[in-house]
Amino acid sequence: MEKLKENYINIDPRLEYMEQIATLYVPDIDIDPSTGEKYICGTAALPFFINRYNQNGLYGHFTYEDYTGNESIQEMLKGLGIDIDKFWFLLLFIFDYTCGTCLDGIKATGVGVEQLTKFAKAIADNHKEVNRFGVSFKKPITISVKVEGKHQIIIDNANAIGYLAAVIANNLKEIEEHPWMQIQQVRMNTPTEEKESIQIWLFYKMFNDFFNLKPYNKLFNVRQKKGSTVSLSKTLLISKLIYFTKLSKNKNFSEDEFTLKGYIKQYKDKKIDTINSIYF
Repeated sequence: MEKLKENYINIDPRLEYMEQIATLYVPDIDIDPSTGEKYICGTAALPFFINRYNQNGLYGHFTYEDYTGNESIQEMLKGLGIDIDKFWFLLLFIFDYTCGTCLDGIKATGVGVEQLTKFAKAIADNHKEVNRFGVSFKKPITISVKVEGKHQIIIDNANAIGYLAAVIANNLKEIEEHPWMQIQQVRMNTPTEEKESIQIWLFYKMFNDFFNLKPYNKLFNVRQKKGSTVSLSKTLLISKLIYFTKLSKNKNFSEDEFTLKGYIKQYKDKKIDTINSIYF
């Protein structure tokens, strides 16, 4: 296929599906100067994706000819009423995005407010009583602070630990509202790689999220015609795409959806703690 035009106002219509899921995963956030409120204004992924596509820099060793020549996948897409070319660019983006997260991701710390909340809760759950001498705990508790190249500092005074937890708990609302506390920090010199199984799950999740977006949740909610042998299961379609893109060499993915359902069940509450190295 020909190269994409680097026009971010009159966007190539073939990028419709890709833009919709990219807005969900890589939103471009702006601030309303009159209210100070944040709002989503498209996606920041478009220029990265278009440039990578035009430079043949996308992950994946499958071609448009392979894709259009896969009779099973094409029959399902046609039955669901999905635009073949728009879906091709959606496939390219989702595959590239999952690689940028799972194969070449950047290690991230937890969100600040979440870490502080867990810290305070762990102390509170171990709390026994407060008396005139201060705080006591059910089990011995210590806090350690380690600075690279320095001696480790240990805090084992129960009153000091209890006071720290109380300060966090009593100021949690203010802490939550601080912009620093809602951001994951990245360690640029710490690349990380997730398991292949997690990439398969993320690949499924992104496609599933796409099919749940308006208006596609109704547009592609098609029932199998009487007498037709072509399945219109979107889970099976995603499973076939996993095998087609070589995310897995397990042929079961191309034949039924049960193998994929095992991954879905295993990772349904998975929270990926890596930052995408391509789309950010």
